[in-house]
Amino acid sequence: MSASLAVQQALVAALAGVAGVTGVYDGPALDAAAPYLVIGPDVMGDAGHSGGAAHDHRVAVTVWDDRPGVARLKQVLGAVEAAATGLAGVWAGHRIISARLLRQSLGSVQDGWRPGLIELRIMTEAV
Repeated sequence: MSASLAVQQALVAALAGVAGVTGVYDGPALDAAAPYLVIGPDVMGDAGHSGGAAHDHRVAVTVWDDRPGVARLKQVLGAVEAAATGLAGVWAGHRIISARLLRQSLGSVQDGWRPGLIELRIMTEAV
């Protein structure tokens, strides 16, 4: 299986447990209730070494919220960060070596919805 898909599956499993989130999607979530999460886009590069195949993943997770203000959005972003940076284990033949936050940002309101973005760097190796 693709290392990128393995990371996506690990993220979906970890983020499904985030309190208060109504769903985790891999594309636009039509008719979803707020707040919900969208995984992607992502970029994967080779990080192979003499010991074997490895990959460097840069993954975005967007939280979409329809409430005025940013307090709930920031609370969910914190929970997403905690869940995502705690990734571990083997997923579809790829071991997660590390997962860390690159940055977090809040976007402007768009049609009553405000996005909060978390960008992650996740390193994997084939097992």
